[in-house]
Amino acid sequence: MAGETVTGDEPNEAEALALWCAGLPGLRDHARAHGVTERLDRDATRVREGGSALRAVRKWLQDGTTETTRSWSGRGSPGMVGIPGTVRAPVVSAGTYACPADRCDRVAGRDAQGHAPVCHALGATMRPSG
Repeated sequence: MAGETVTGDEPNEAEALALWCAGLPGLRDHARAHGVTERLDRDATRVREGGSALRAVRKWLQDGTTETTRSWSGRGSPGMVGIPGTVRAPVVSAGTYACPADRCDRVAGRDAQGHAPVCHALGATMRPSG
């Protein structure tokens, strides 16, 4: 990627999209609570339209090893971080559904109520994978 520095600990673009997809619902809750929904929506739209998920993950999701913290509002309040956890692509159970656009490796199964999983990054139901 031009102008991007990627370290060995960072996810690749497909892994970042899977993280973004899985973390977006929680990010939306935090953004609503802190008044930055429009900023998050702009970044979500960029990713949905083919922009860098890695850039969005760097901006909104941080792991516990990152020194810097992002303030949700940009104000001088205590820094809020995104969804804690690993930087690897989440795999939800064995899964029989995959990314609807084949842009990432995230797989998921139906939820406890039997609903097909949703790709939150692309705003579409995930496609059956086999």
